Amino acid sequence: MRDLGYKYLTIECGDHYRDKAGHVQPSRDTFPSGFNAITAYIHKKGLKARTYTDAGEGKCCCFEGTGSLGHYEDDARRWVAFGFDGVKIDWCGGDDKGLDPRTQFLQFAEAIRKTQHPFCVEVCCWGKGKPWMWGRNAGAFWRTSGDIDTGGMGGVWKTLMRNLDANRHPEAAYVGPGRGWNYPDMLEVGLPGGLNETEERTQFSMWAIVASPLFLGNDVFNMPPYARDIIMNKEVIAVDQDPLGIQGDVAKEYDGGKLQVWIKRLKGGSKAVAVLNRDTTARRITLHFGEIGISGNCLVRDLWEHRDTGGLTDSYTADVPSHGVAMLRLSPRPKDR
Repeated sequence: MRDLGYKYLTIECGDHYRDKAGHVQPSRDTFPSGFNAITAYIHKKGLKARTYTDAGEGKCCCFEGTGSLGHYEDDARRWVAFGFDGVKIDWCGGDDKGLDPRTQFLQFAEAIRKTQHPFCVEVCCWGKGKPWMWGRNAGAFWRTSGDIDTGGMGGVWKTLMRNLDANRHPEAAYVGPGRGWNYPDMLEVGLPGGLNETEERTQFSMWAIVASPLFLGNDVFNMPPYARDIIMNKEVIAVDQDPLGIQGDVAKEYDGGKLQVWIKRLKGGSKAVAVLNRDTTARRITLHFGEIGISGNCLVRDLWEHRDTGGLTDSYTADVPSHGVAMLRLSPRPKDR
């Protein structure tokens, strides 16, 4: 997984407390040897470590740790001393106090910059304050919506689609290499009781199309084989990590938005296409490339079946299951490259 690009490990729940002097300290129960021992171990594995805090005084739920309001600079210095390479900054405490997300996260970013240490910052204000407009000045990526519901009863899929829709802010002035990334929450792949296998493949595909950071929320030591196959699909990861860093978006919709065609332009002239079926029944769709802004014949590769169609074509027909996706890479014929 590390060699495929999964490099950050975030230590989030119950990781720290604040001592009487106001300094962040590792939780004695969780990390009896301290933070430096665990970050050194993570680094030895060729990985990077992120810690967790809140931009306000409080915390999320009852176990996430204390917030950083009033301690931004001191916390940043101590994280560097502890060996961390980044931080997820939540917003529960800031929201409770009615603070302004943009103001607080920019202040926090300035405190982190004073350490002169490269730091991967996640701005997690759930889309409040429109972080896609200013997030590039506050962190490496930013949440564009609330949490994906993990309670089952269909809520996971519904909030998955809600987050995907809320993430549609692909303006090149705000996102991309050197700026940062919109982020519609973590991946639900391999989490029991939520999405089914088809829906998990869909989430991974759509997160790749929109160039989202790929953060796993499952137990990576105990993955069913199908989940491992999803998160280790090199061809889909390559779409997510394409050097152009363009965020894909909807090119065409059918049947009131139940069927959507998403397109992401890739380096070298190719395009990634995701045919998303949001309907409750399987659907067959024929893509005529000219209708989705792609001219000429193309070579078509199915990124989940790992196969080429075998020749040049100006259309493609896909049978897409309910809540499923067809994930394609369209490449121009050689003379057009």
